[in-house]
Amino acid sequence: MSDTRDFRTATRSEPRHKDLLISYDPAVEASYFEHDFGLFVLEGRIVQGEPNAHPWILSVHGARADYTKADFVTLGLRDRGYSTLGISLSGHSAASGVPLRETTLGSNIAEAEAFYSYLDTTRKRKIIAYSLGGTPAVKVLGAHSDEVDRIVLFGPGMYDTRAYLAPFGRPFGSVIRRPFSYLDNDLLPILRKYRGRLLLIMGEYDGLEPTEFGLPAGGAVGEMTIDGVKRYSPIPREVIDLIYTAVSPARRGMIVVPGADHAVVPWLRGHPEQGAALLDEIADFLRD
Repeated sequence: MSDTRDFRTATRSEPRHKDLLISYDPAVEASYFEHDFGLFVLEGRIVQGEPNAHPWILSVHGARADYTKADFVTLGLRDRGYSTLGISLSGHSAASGVPLRETTLGSNIAEAEAFYSYLDTTRKRKIIAYSLGGTPAVKVLGAHSDEVDRIVLFGPGMYDTRAYLAPFGRPFGSVIRRPFSYLDNDLLPILRKYRGRLLLIMGEYDGLEPTEFGLPAGGAVGEMTIDGVKRYSPIPREVIDLIYTAVSPARRGMIVVPGADHAVVPWLRGHPEQGAALLDEIADFLRD
């Protein structure tokens, strides 16, 4: 059983760098606190689905994001009774105060682990992660697999472990662009041992097979115009297949969002009826 930290005596009603957040909305009722990592301080945000509820869901954003970028999901789950701790990882937004080139995925993994320690230990915990945030999320899962009974991954990234220590930018990119580099990962053993449940959520136009578009195998399609519409598919098809099949059929599920590419959350925000239906499915999946 992991120790839990108590943030409640040090919360604020506003974020410290609200003008730097991607989509800060002052109408959102939330509490904010900080975790000191020594060289920098990062902020967490608690959105409560019930009054005074201690959060039991950890939300881990992806690249070029902060905790506000997934608000369609976070606030939708709040309205369905779920309390979530969202975090800002170093380097991915101005609000973190850390330049991207001065941090690493390895640091992001440690940051997610630190914030996990604030979750409610009296109940099973859940993790939701997006894109690059899938790697920190699964690494946290590996350290706490007996405590976490549900994990939701939106278009998760999976990388060569050598990328963990490479500074973001060109050094990181040079590692992950090597064909089939994702096969040298340490996430699949975690997922194969996991006895909880996995829900994988993908856009229809993410995880495309590169060879179908005249590109070499072992990588992602990236940006591609399909039927006159520019689509973004940064996740290799094989990554999705490997993550999904690592969990037994009885404990895994996948939802493919028609019409969406990697940017599933913005697509849902622009299609509220379909978004509400998906939120209902996620809420049902997360229910104890």
